[in-house]
Amino acid sequence: MSVVEAVIQTLSSLKFDSTNAESGDGKSASPDSETLETAEKLRVFYSLPTIAKNMGAEECQTTLIPMLSELVQKAIGAGDDEVLMVISQKLPALADVLGSEGEGSVSLIPIISEILVCVEEVVVAQAAADAFCTIVSKFNADQAEKKALPLIRKIHEEDLFCASRKVVCKMIIACYPLVPAKLQSELKYRLIHLSDNEEEVPLVRSAAIQQLVELCRLVGADIKTELAPILVGLVADSQRIVRAACVAPLLELGRLLSDAKEFETMIQPCLDKLAEDGSRDTRRALASSMADLQKVAVTHGGSPRSLHLMMMNLLEDNEVETRRVAATQLKDFCLASPPEILTDFLLPRLQEHLTMERDERVRSELVCCAVGLLPSVRREDCLPLVRPILAFLNLNIDQPKQYVFEYFSELMALMPASEIQLTLLPSLVNLWQGKNWRVRLGVVQSVPCLFSKLPESCLRETILPSALAWLRDPTWAVRDCACRTLARLLRSCPSAAKDAIMGTGGGATGGGQANTAGSGTTNSTAASPVGVSSGNAATGGSTIASSLPASSPLSGGSAGDAAATPASLSASVPSDAVATGAAGVANCTSGMSIASLTATAMARGLRALASDSNYHLRQIFILAVQNLFGPGIPDEPVYCALGDSAPHAGLILPATQSLYKHVSAQSQNAAAAPPAPSTTGDPTSASPPPNCSPPPTMPAATLQTCLQLLLQLLSEDPVPNVRFAAARALLLISGSIDQKSAQKQLLPALKKVVESDPDVDVRYFAQDALSVLGTA
Repeated sequence: MSVVEAVIQTLSSLKFDSTNAESGDGKSASPDSETLETAEKLRVFYSLPTIAKNMGAEECQTTLIPMLSELVQKAIGAGDDEVLMVISQKLPALADVLGSEGEGSVSLIPIISEILVCVEEVVVAQAAADAFCTIVSKFNADQAEKKALPLIRKIHEEDLFCASRKVVCKMIIACYPLVPAKLQSELKYRLIHLSDNEEEVPLVRSAAIQQLVELCRLVGADIKTELAPILVGLVADSQRIVRAACVAPLLELGRLLSDAKEFETMIQPCLDKLAEDGSRDTRRALASSMADLQKVAVTHGGSPRSLHLMMMNLLEDNEVETRRVAATQLKDFCLASPPEILTDFLLPRLQEHLTMERDERVRSELVCCAVGLLPSVRREDCLPLVRPILAFLNLNIDQPKQYVFEYFSELMALMPASEIQLTLLPSLVNLWQGKNWRVRLGVVQSVPCLFSKLPESCLRETILPSALAWLRDPTWAVRDCACRTLARLLRSCPSAAKDAIMGTGGGATGGGQANTAGSGTTNSTAASPVGVSSGNAATGGSTIASSLPASSPLSGGSAGDAAATPASLSASVPSDAVATGAAGVANCTSGMSIASLTATAMARGLRALASDSNYHLRQIFILAVQNLFGPGIPDEPVYCALGDSAPHAGLILPATQSLYKHVSAQSQNAAAAPPAPSTTGDPTSASPPPNCSPPPTMPAATLQTCLQLLLQLLSEDPVPNVRFAAARALLLISGSIDQKSAQKQLLPALKKVVESDPDVDVRYFAQDALSVLGTA
């Protein structure tokens, strides 16, 4: 027996029992048994196209179709809607096998008719109607008239289920272009009758009204005089679902009009009535099409001011969702409006709504609209709009602030430099106190947009201390971004490089009380770029504070941080800081203002992080060094106001991958034809890797300082995560290290780690760095 014969036999033996039927022993069948039987039947019906292809058109016509018709009747009798829906979905594939010659795919119409007439479930009727439309599209005029039209007439004239009468509207449109003009008039009448008959079910009328859009496209301008009076009556219908469905046909009818007078007499009165409708569903449907309606109105050359008033009324609607939908349409509506109306009417009203709107979602959409309009508006008209947008930075609600940061670079292009320094910069610095980490991330990620507009004194005195303090933010994503922001700052202000690395506090930069005062971290799930087990916490890991003090986003580490730091790294940590132990460092930071935090960070400099008792901050030092001395600064990912609720944690970010590929490629090229060794320590002479900007030009003394600290972390830090991060950083900055330093300091340290380090990951990355340096 062939496979096809076996499947046919399986089909013929299928049983369809009602789900409420009882088994032969008087006990009801178990749910698991019923589910298994249904799944087996569905598996057979899913294979119908494959069976038909193997049988061929002729045998399929004589054997499979009659059997399928019988199975459909059984499934209808048993109420098996799942099987009926699968059969309906597979009928178009059977039609391709049967073809259009002779009976062909026409023989499938009785099966579809049986489903549509007898089934009440909406999804089954929809699947059968979709199959009908696909199959009928390949009929000739005679086949459509003799086989398809009788089914449409039957569904329309008989008292059948609502689901069948609803989908017949779509079937009418599928048959319309296939039949002669006389029958087209009949189909058009039937569709209009379904939409305009007050005795019909509202869901059926709504479906028929929506299909009037396709009818307009098929008939063309000839239908406008017939359709306009019908729509005038429908917008005043007693059913709200019918009134809401009228928006799409009105829009399509407007596209068929030829002049402004027709628009004002046929379309405008209907729109005015819908705008004043008491149902929020109707007003919301109108709001969702306002931009397209405006394009139609302006195309005909009429005066569209009434649509502007209508749009403003929708933006002031008492229902929030209607206002939100209208706000999403406002940008395209404004761009479709004449320039004088945009400038004199729409922009001032938008400015008012930015100030007056109280719902967070609507206000966020208005901010998106306003920023999207800026490139299309004259500069002198932009400033009155930019200032209210930036005013959201001073509100207590976080979501609008995040939308401002999403479009921050576009806004800054329109702001005068004097206003940026005097008003905007202080607001940004103060926002760093916020408890929402996405707002703090927006601050740190957006500040580089200001560097070109600020004087060097401001960069040194205001931005640099803040950037160093941002490295201690409680959230990993913010600290990670702060590393790149610091690198971009030093590229714009090279003279601040020494102070950034060494600090301005003289001998206190390495430790003292300041070292304890700022060791802020995050919770254990978001702070660490690489997970550390509980065993690591006992030998150098840190316990992260679970809450933030009200005055500062920083929180403190635990006793284990300082106690587990090796002697060489903790020499600068005072004994009283270790003795405080379980009291944590949070007691030292809870009362500190932003001015104190930034002053402390500036006094200590970047190198203080290398000896911090919190291993997360030692990792941040490593990450900052590889951004400063590596082959390039990775480009920032696009800030998204609606991003993930948790920061992306990991030392190897997607934008950093190109750095490793670049260094590896340079290693391979050097092995083939070794270039002259660099003696300047300046990686900016070469082009940066893809998706990276050039690194800053750093003094040689700062490189030597950071190299010594990296080597110390590589060989002595108790946390494996820190050691292999240091190995990776040495790999990335290898292009900046001169030959003498590499031979005397770097290579011996790496070889020692490869030979003796107990952690396999550390040894692997140390060996990788040796390979890049050409000594593997």
